[in-house]
Amino acid sequence: MFTVEEMNLIQAMNHTCRRMAIFDIKSSIPNIKDHALKELCEKTLKKMSAMTDAEFTTIDFTVYEEDEENE
Repeated sequence: MFTVEEMNLIQAMNHTCRRMAIFDIKSSIPNIKDHALKELCEKTLKKMSAMTDAEFTTIDFTVYEEDEENE
């Protein structure tokens, strides 16, 4: 459902629940100058808003956390 870039964005935010991730991304948008990043945030928000909290809890963020540790 999410691209790698979208997953990385969500993972960088407070992703303990869907609502917190949405809040964090929405709060960040006014401070973002890069058009492509702003667009990525908006696309990610749209997808997250269309899913349920239960669907969000099934996302496995550990794959992305392990990638960060290896860098």
